[in-house]
Amino acid sequence: MEISVVIPTHNRSDALAKTLLNLSKQQFTGSWEVIVVNNRSTDDTDEVVRGQRFPAPLRLVHEEKPGAAAARNAGIAVSRGQHIILIDNDILVEPDFLRRHYDLLLSNPGCWITGHVVNLPEQRSTPFGKYRQSLCGYVPRESDGGEAYWLNGGNVSLPRADWKRLGGFDERFSGASVEDYDFAIRAWDAGIKILFRPSIVAIHNDWAGFSIEDYCLRQRLYSQSEPLFWKKYGDRHVRMDLVRQNLPPDWNRDDPALFAKKFVKKALATNNRQAILSTLCAFLERNWPWPPLLRRLYKLMLAVAIYQGFQEGLKIHSIDCSVKYGYLDNHC
Repeated sequence: MEISVVIPTHNRSDALAKTLLNLSKQQFTGSWEVIVVNNRSTDDTDEVVRGQRFPAPLRLVHEEKPGAAAARNAGIAVSRGQHIILIDNDILVEPDFLRRHYDLLLSNPGCWITGHVVNLPEQRSTPFGKYRQSLCGYVPRESDGGEAYWLNGGNVSLPRADWKRLGGFDERFSGASVEDYDFAIRAWDAGIKILFRPSIVAIHNDWAGFSIEDYCLRQRLYSQSEPLFWKKYGDRHVRMDLVRQNLPPDWNRDDPALFAKKFVKKALATNNRQAILSTLCAFLERNWPWPPLLRRLYKLMLAVAIYQGFQEGLKIHSIDCSVKYGYLDNHC
């Protein structure tokens, strides 16, 4: 078996059906299989997978330990392919997707390949969609992306032997968040190069792509894993500014401007006050969609959601901020 495509999923049967239908149109002529890992879904995911008419072997496995890391490990563990391609349950790919990944793996032995993930075109038509797109920047499809210090778990390929050598994804990351960054850091430490190839495009059929409220919820959930990532890597954390800006306010260590920002985020990080921000945002989007004002409001709402998630993550992972503050004082 040349390729195993592993897809973790949790309660997204509608998106998964589109992903599998799209994937079934691959023009790859080698041997391949697809493994869907049902990660504690309560919807009709099993029925959707079993009802597929697929051109390659399609297997369904179950993983009860929560998180994309555990689900991906479970899928790869039972895979038969020499090479693994990872996508998410809401990813739409082009007909030459598998072939391009496979050809690049063969022509760059010892390397991993990560492609480009873009949003649905219709998500870019709303005021929030335009703002979100501005955060992503523009990457020319025809460019050579060079080497990357990261990878995108929704569009990446690697030799199965490397997954085994690194011990798989770190299952302590129980949400879909930074487990792919962690995997990338360990790959680089092991001497593996990750090549970014923007020409391999995956379209993200994102549940959080249409409204600021959904996007804030996802960023809040993502941010719950950031303290654990910080605990594991210290100042090697790829977003140390995020750590500094979202630790609890402290007059002894924060300058006045940073303390004030943290105080504002802490004051707004309640459900009632976030609901007020959402109502104001919706009013402006309908009646006065002036980009500079909405941009400031979107930025504030996202900052509050990230702060709230980070505080929750400190509690979830039992991280002593006084100890970690000392680390920041000495090293940053």
